[in-house]
Amino acid sequence: MNRKKLFFARLILLIITLGVVLAMSFKPSELFGKKLSIHSGVVRGIEKNIEERDVINPQDPVSKKSTTYTYVAKFDLDGTPIVAKFQEPYKIDEGDKLSVSGVQTNEYFEVIAYRNETIQYTGSNSWWLTSLAGIAFAIFAGFIYFRLVQDPQWYEQFVLLGFIGVGIFLVFRGLFIKEALELLSQYR
Repeated sequence: MNRKKLFFARLILLIITLGVVLAMSFKPSELFGKKLSIHSGVVRGIEKNIEERDVINPQDPVSKKSTTYTYVAKFDLDGTPIVAKFQEPYKIDEGDKLSVSGVQTNEYFEVIAYRNETIQYTGSNSWWLTSLAGIAFAIFAGFIYFRLVQDPQWYEQFVLLGFIGVGIFLVFRGLFIKEALELLSQYR
């Protein structure tokens, strides 16, 4: 292993170690600088929408096209404007009694997790799948670097470090969703 790769390997290990230490030392909400809170009430004025986004395979832009969906609900929860965006269909309807965990933005309360008391259902994006995707992303970037790149240039190292950074961010995002679910489970 040449000196450049050895230095980069140590840098990757330092970044991953720092990520693990941060994950064990702080709550993800503290790292993101967002305060999780809970709102509860009855759903009024719900507007449901599905956002579509086409994903095109660059190798075959004609036939390899897939669509991703984001399910969006906007409603009022006892005077608080709420926005919920999930990758799977949500189970929220007009008049449901709901508890939501999330963060307050300037315009609305952004839902991370919810519990529909009317039908006894708890929903959120998958925290473990998000974290697993982050781990896989970081491992894949490391694999590319150590197995496929013979003599990495500075820009290749920079891009691969970016991929590892995105992987660590996804892990923390998954832990943030888990924290929101735990806060919601403590609220009764």
